[in-house]
Amino acid sequence: MGINKLKILVLFIFYSFSLVSCQNKKMEEKYNWSGTISAPQEYPMEIYSGGIIANDFTYPFDAIWGTQNTGWGNEGSKMNVATKKMEIPHQLEFTWYSLVEEKFYTGKWNLDKIKIEQLFKEGFIDTDTGKKQTYTTFKIGLAPKGKIVLWINAPGVQKEIGSFQAHDTIITKAQAYENAQYMFENDYAKERLKSDFLMTSEVKNRLSTSGYPDPSIYENFRKKYSWKPVVELPSGFKIKKIFFMACNGEYDTYAENQNKKAIPYYLSIVISDVAGKELGANLFFTKDEKYYEENVLKGNNVLPTDFDLTDMYKTFTSFSQTEPVDIIIKVNPENKSADVSLKQKENSIQLKNFISKIY
Repeated sequence: MGINKLKILVLFIFYSFSLVSCQNKKMEEKYNWSGTISAPQEYPMEIYSGGIIANDFTYPFDAIWGTQNTGWGNEGSKMNVATKKMEIPHQLEFTWYSLVEEKFYTGKWNLDKIKIEQLFKEGFIDTDTGKKQTYTTFKIGLAPKGKIVLWINAPGVQKEIGSFQAHDTIITKAQAYENAQYMFENDYAKERLKSDFLMTSEVKNRLSTSGYPDPSIYENFRKKYSWKPVVELPSGFKIKKIFFMACNGEYDTYAENQNKKAIPYYLSIVISDVAGKELGANLFFTKDEKYYEENVLKGNNVLPTDFDLTDMYKTFTSFSQTEPVDIIIKVNPENKSADVSLKQKENSIQLKNFISKIY
């Protein structure tokens, strides 16, 4: 009789734990999210296979995604999925072909699910509407030398949530699946890079005059500094909002309490005059005079292909990462001009490589 009671007690405890476990699984929050790919304009990447993996869903990638080079941090193609809400992913796996290097890279990495879930739950406040929003897209950044970055994205905000190292691998035509056979045609990479539709005139100009950026530049772009914008305006004018896009692929509305940030290549300052009329002052840090017409006017605030050659980038990288940096911006709304300088301690450098648009 004592043994039977013990068995009943053990079974009761077992089923209790099972019930709690099932309830916890049911209670795991789900979100609407999708995936996309980013790659530098000057280093096109061919997609072979991959997936953003959650317990209840895998967002897949294969050769149908083709060549991706929309710009570092920029969004590539997107595929619709039937599943409306999914758990937070816990793993990323990816294999791709770097056309310039003519190498395949592959890897599988565990994601910080707790950190990602916290970011999704906390969300952010949309500065235009004042409403709470959350993230909607996982963006995979493919860089040379097998570097891979993962961002989470929503309109107006993008944050890095992981950086990984893939290893090179060999895939033969005999091993490749049917839809990827085209990658193994003779001189496929060389011929693809010659395509007039693959690279813009801006990219071609960069490559012909200065060559390819150092493959490690995308890792260097991840370095962060304690910078803040210091905007000098005429009397009666006020700052309403500052938005930035950084060379590491992150972008957000500037706030005083933010942590260190990567070097910005774009600053958008919304100001108001004495009568309350809003004006915009946009700064694009590039040497390319055609950048605004060829990119921004087409709705594409992409990282300039010459950003690593600008005095903005070179000056920042000559500064200490531990000391604060002021980006001093003098805006003259009347003649629609702006001056920009960088200052760290007593060291002040006037910048020349930028385009200003005030409207």
